Amino acid sequence: MTFVPATDKLEAVNRISALTASGPEALGPGSKERKSVLINLAIGLGIPFSHELTKQELAAHIAFSLGRAWSPEFESVGQTITHKGLNLLLEAATEALALNPSQVLRTVGAVFENELAAVADVVARHTPIFMDGKACVQEMKDLGDPNWKQVQWQGFYFEMKASSALTASLGGGRQKLFNTSFDYVRNFLWDLKAHSSENESGIPSSGCILNDSRAIEQAVDETGLGFIILSGKPVYDRDFTRWHKDYRGGGDAEPVRTLKSHFTSQSLDIFFVPNTRRLERARNLKELTINAQGKNSNSKPRPPKYQIDLKRAIGSDLQVFSHSFI
Repeated sequence: MTFVPATDKLEAVNRISALTASGPEALGPGSKERKSVLINLAIGLGIPFSHELTKQELAAHIAFSLGRAWSPEFESVGQTITHKGLNLLLEAATEALALNPSQVLRTVGAVFENELAAVADVVARHTPIFMDGKACVQEMKDLGDPNWKQVQWQGFYFEMKASSALTASLGGGRQKLFNTSFDYVRNFLWDLKAHSSENESGIPSSGCILNDSRAIEQAVDETGLGFIILSGKPVYDRDFTRWHKDYRGGGDAEPVRTLKSHFTSQSLDIFFVPNTRRLERARNLKELTINAQGKNSNSKPRPPKYQIDLKRAIGSDLQVFSHSFI
């Protein structure tokens, strides 16, 4: 069958998107295609890739994987792929499937469902049910985890155990993208968080701080972003707080803030924000809000972070998995 080129960039990205059943696409300002078009194509064709690749690098990687040469004429300024470059990718992908009828292009939705099921299973099986602060902090230090000094030790301990298990079981691993570290990256991006179900006064809490707002917005735009949140009951203890300060070399002054000495896992919930449109809706519904973070120790302002309201998000279409440990 003779390949018929797309007449313009919009037709090209929509025909590429149709191959993976990932939905219609729109062009951004300056007729710029979204990186998600290429990520979805790589996922659908089963081409291994790194999210750290720029859009142009990813396009070249896909072309090379399909046996095509990539040249400067397929790129333009501002990390844009030209109309000719998109047609090359469309032709190469279409031809690869025609030459190998036994190869069934995987839909992005099916790949996501499989990855979600695998991620949820691994994390649920490797989540510590009871965490003792002293033992966890000492284990992190002994293993060389750089976060062993953090006062929110329970979150970093959960991240260490879960991300290590995910990498060992499924491949992938931690990646720094958009100047922010994401705990686990395979085909999709996942971030691990621990949430205390009540504060020191015993008052229930439903707000869980997530990541840098700019990084979250870019991740959602490019591939969607999942939040794996462990909720648990904390125990606050001044003796442990003093021990922790002394252990990390914090001086002799009395600690101002009481830390958690123990953490008992109660539930594991996974939320996934698939695109910018759903992120905007989440903000409107206050499932997600942007919170200012004050200043760093050097007095420079910290970038704002998103916070998820679990009371609003649980039961919504953002929630894609739930498991109770009690």
